[in-house]
Amino acid sequence: MHIALINPNLSGDVSILDIGLTYLATYINERTRHKASIIDFTFHRKNWQRYMDAQLNKHRPDLIGITCTSLYMHYVKLIAQYIKEKFNLPIVAGGYHASLETEETLRIRQIDAACIGDGEYALEAYMDALEGRRPFDGIDGMWIKQKGDIIRNRIAPLIQDIDSLPIPNYDLWEDIDEYLFFNNLLYFIGCRGCPYSCAYCSELAVRQRIPGKNFRKRDPRAFAREIQHQYGKYQDRHMHMAHAFDPVFTFDVSWLKEFADEYEKIGMAEKLPVSCFSRGDLIDEQRVKHFAKANGKIIRIGIETGSYRLRKDIYDKDITNEQFIDGIRTCRKYGLHITGYYILGGPGEDRHTLRETFSFAKVLNVDRPVFFIYQPLPKTKARARLIELGGMIEEQKMQHIDCLHHGSCVRTKDLTPWKIQLFQYQCFLYFIGKRIIALLLSQKIRFIRNFLRYYWRGHKRHVPVWYRIAYFLICCEENLIT
Repeated sequence: MHIALINPNLSGDVSILDIGLTYLATYINERTRHKASIIDFTFHRKNWQRYMDAQLNKHRPDLIGITCTSLYMHYVKLIAQYIKEKFNLPIVAGGYHASLETEETLRIRQIDAACIGDGEYALEAYMDALEGRRPFDGIDGMWIKQKGDIIRNRIAPLIQDIDSLPIPNYDLWEDIDEYLFFNNLLYFIGCRGCPYSCAYCSELAVRQRIPGKNFRKRDPRAFAREIQHQYGKYQDRHMHMAHAFDPVFTFDVSWLKEFADEYEKIGMAEKLPVSCFSRGDLIDEQRVKHFAKANGKIIRIGIETGSYRLRKDIYDKDITNEQFIDGIRTCRKYGLHITGYYILGGPGEDRHTLRETFSFAKVLNVDRPVFFIYQPLPKTKARARLIELGGMIEEQKMQHIDCLHHGSCVRTKDLTPWKIQLFQYQCFLYFIGKRIIALLLSQKIRFIRNFLRYYWRGHKRHVPVWYRIAYFLICCEENLIT
């Protein structure tokens, strides 16, 4: 049996190279008797129906799988409707949204089944049953429609030995070279899950719904060798960095040290720099020293807000402004570049807290400040707090938002969506303007030449202007580690 797995990215965001989908397709191909292909609309958004037709006619799948994230659900519905009407294939949904909002997902008429939690074992069992025309009862991790009813099977525990899964095969992405060109890096994960419970994130809801230890780590030395493996394939195809997509790469000091030792031992530290995500309270001399040993170049930190009160009481992130200042000072001591993420317009936000964020961003002066707009994700504490604090969600606007980069659907007691969006523009004008001037002064004509090349390729691949400019400033060639 052949399954076509769909990445429903019609937003134009060129960074959405889905690691989970890659793991799933690779597992099906390498560990089961079934076959999987990946259909991705990222670079085909203007002609996605025609591209879909060509891919389905090429692969002739028996089953469709669609990964579901909350901000892409309007795309999921559109794509599922098209597939059902034209090809009448069974459709299974998976991913975070399907795992947390399973009943809502199955209310979409065209979706026949939903996978809850890790998909590798559950999808294999479902495909076995479909192929053998066997009953769907007892397929752990799958809820399946049958004759107007829903078979609600047991929710399977999360896969604990994630080292047992095969190395993701990114060649399954037809446009992998486009991703490498626009991002200049490849994604890796050394863990699944997260040990923290930030109120704006769905991770806590996943822990509450799906049994089994949520935070699972890989062997750090095997992780280093995986990067070596992928570098051997893509080193001449714009792979200039390995990005560890773990939520908190610096969480475990001993794990980080083992990774750095192995990365240096196999000669990768001198070949390929690394970037990672961390937290303000997990950046100290010891951790940063290990990361720098592995040629760590970029550390990405969720700062969220300049208001300690909001960060602690609303976002459940008890990290002081002083901790961020100290951590960033340590990063600079070891030559690391810093990306700082802020959230604008969340629960309890007002004009005063926005000004605090702007002032604190000036104090930190990170290399790449990113100002996200708060989006109320389902089953999160922050969403509930928004309502408790007198805020509201403009549901109609939310239906048309597909990213964290722009577009607000939230009203707080003091702010409208437009005021939140306007403040983001002010942040861009000041902070991004500063970055453009600095890059121009250091690169001169190279900056213009690289920008025109990047912009033109984005134009040919129908990448929205917003993403062309934003990703050029943080990903393209010299800008990646400047």
